[in-house]
Amino acid sequence: MRGEVLVYGLGRSGLAVLRRLGKESRTAFFELREGGADVAEALDLGSRRAAAPSASESGQDYDYDLVIAAPGVPIDHPDLNALRSRGALVIGEVEWVWRTTPGVYIGISGTAGKGSVTRWTADTLAAAGMDAVAGGNIEPALAAVARPGAVHVVEMSSFQLERCPTFKPDVAVLLNLGEDHIDRHGSVSAYHAAKRNLLANLGAGTTFVANDDDEILRLWAAEAEAAGVNVRRFSLTHEADAYRNLGGRLVMDGAPLVHSDELHVLGEHQVANALAVALTCAAVGADPSAITAGLRAFTGLPGRYSAAGQVGGVRFLEDSIATRPLAVAAALRSTPKPLVWLAGGQAKGADVSGLAGLVAEKVDLLVALGASGPALQAAFGDLVPTVLVSEPRGRPAMRAAVAAALEHLNAHHGGAGNVLLAPLAASFDQFEDYADRAAAFREAVAANAANARRPPLEADA
Repeated sequence: MRGEVLVYGLGRSGLAVLRRLGKESRTAFFELREGGADVAEALDLGSRRAAAPSASESGQDYDYDLVIAAPGVPIDHPDLNALRSRGALVIGEVEWVWRTTPGVYIGISGTAGKGSVTRWTADTLAAAGMDAVAGGNIEPALAAVARPGAVHVVEMSSFQLERCPTFKPDVAVLLNLGEDHIDRHGSVSAYHAAKRNLLANLGAGTTFVANDDDEILRLWAAEAEAAGVNVRRFSLTHEADAYRNLGGRLVMDGAPLVHSDELHVLGEHQVANALAVALTCAAVGADPSAITAGLRAFTGLPGRYSAAGQVGGVRFLEDSIATRPLAVAAALRSTPKPLVWLAGGQAKGADVSGLAGLVAEKVDLLVALGASGPALQAAFGDLVPTVLVSEPRGRPAMRAAVAAALEHLNAHHGGAGNVLLAPLAASFDQFEDYADRAAAFREAVAANAANARRPPLEADA
């Protein structure tokens, strides 16, 4: 209806928009689910429930000037197309917040690492005394935390970038490009095109922080530079605006910041993330001493590559959010041998064949579980020994996977080695989300650790 804002799809993003619009605004929402806490709150906020636009008959009840579509809704959904055909502007939450809330905006994307870099950047800027908030694809939604004048550090998924036609961040950060969400985008090139939307409106006065070790991003950086964008590059392999030198020290603009051993996060990929954080914070005015302190202080996000426990000589590492080949490759490279790799879940359509060489080099045993377990066993079974966990329930399957890993390391490696959970798949076939899967893994590790500490008589009882 003219004069109303339609929020298409609730959940975290849509509900945050309705809360921000408040009861004084004329709003409607569309949600497939009949009930739920978010639907109840939307109605309490005074929002009108709308019918599906593509199923309705033509008429002014379905003519909106502005539609804010949740990222979970495909951008070419028939309902969104129907709304556009009637003259509605269809955008996403991030675009809407940027249009309506003045401030500094940092957009951070990439196939892997964007959540860590978002949180790390916001924490560093806040510790430096800036009014910095983090939101977007990371919890909470941007609409829940945005305020005039703040530095908005925004994690952006490819789904969010699809619905940002004019978004022009002051600083754009692209960490890497791999394969993800092919089931939604249809091809790698379409996925990369969605990521490139982050750069679409950059120009003079804006900054692009780019990974110079990524071949595609190197090309995009050169094109942005030619268009007048201030490009800042980081690298793990060669000198750049920010890089790791041969001694392991992180250097920015020729001056040392910290040694990589001083970081409280694990893995080569986190060193690259630290370089991106340093350049991003510098781009909005943080001084080197504050950046150095922020790099040292960050301890990581739950569900990202981190220690999950120890059972005798076996170390457990959890990277539950490693659902893409790029992220899994980074986790495998960072984990010493002997290595048992736990993987499987709801496949996301990515081609996993590019991991074959790394799996053959690094993995001593693959324990496959979840819906994609058989496919992973088929993909890598001719390269390394495999165990398939057929248990369909999440927590029992995770306990069985951890037990199989321990059994292998005890039998073949003297009870020493590393067990890495890097699923290469989404979690929804067996768990609520990646955090629930991480919790199941940590619970299984803790149970084995407690059992290992029990006196022999008690353990045998």
